[in-house]
Amino acid sequence: MDYNINININGLSKEIINELLPDLKELSYMYLDESFKGNKVAFCYKDINNNYMISYNYSICFYAASTIKILACLMVLEKALNKELDLDEKILITSKDLKQDTGIIKYQKEDTYYTLEDLVRLSIVESDNTAYLKLVEILGKDKIKEYGNSLGAEYTMIGRETDSFGIVNSKDMLIYFEAVKKFIAEDNIYSKRFKEWLSNPTVKFINDDSIDNLNYVRKYGSWDIAYHEAGYVEDKDPYYLIVLTQLNKFDYKEEFINETAKKINMLHKKINDMLIKH
Repeated sequence: MDYNINININGLSKEIINELLPDLKELSYMYLDESFKGNKVAFCYKDINNNYMISYNYSICFYAASTIKILACLMVLEKALNKELDLDEKILITSKDLKQDTGIIKYQKEDTYYTLEDLVRLSIVESDNTAYLKLVEILGKDKIKEYGNSLGAEYTMIGRETDSFGIVNSKDMLIYFEAVKKFIAEDNIYSKRFKEWLSNPTVKFINDDSIDNLNYVRKYGSWDIAYHEAGYVEDKDPYYLIVLTQLNKFDYKEEFINETAKKINMLHKKINDMLIKH
């Protein structure tokens, strides 16, 4: 669909798109400018109630970094729900297990037992690498890949054999969070705590005020130049929000990802107001 913009739009009428052209062009040029600079950026916005979607570089892959932790955690909780795993099981973390970068387990002074639930919670709230890699060991990397593929994802765990993060694109990340939202909406015995962990991480890339202080059920990922955040924003008109970037300067990528969130949140409100009028 050619409206002299470089983003993809699905499910909106031509009439509404024409009314939104100035805003859509501004967002499009912001992303196209980064592409011209040689940077890799992508976003996906999907309205949950009305099913329309706006995206840029929807199928372009990025290093997943810690965003992939959401899949392993969801898999553990589904297995626990099906009585295949016990969240109260105690797992010993020794000095040989400790991983650097994100997390708090790396600071432990002696071998310590954690429950399986602790490892899931820490993988989400603290984005703890030790906890996550222990979950990968328990589940099996190949099984996590099979699980992602069963949901419809294409690139789960694709990458170096020694790497347990792999690559991801907006399409696969949307699939993961659709599964997360479905699991939480089931209101099972783990739904409430899962949502609580995802809503209150220690680190937030997208600031609360960038999305009008609405609740964002989210998971971030950061390694080297990769800087991502993905999830869904809760409102009377909820929506998925995925932003994947590979930019260099920290201050700049923080500004870029938040400016994206602000523009998409503004578009979301305008579109839903127009749908009511039309």
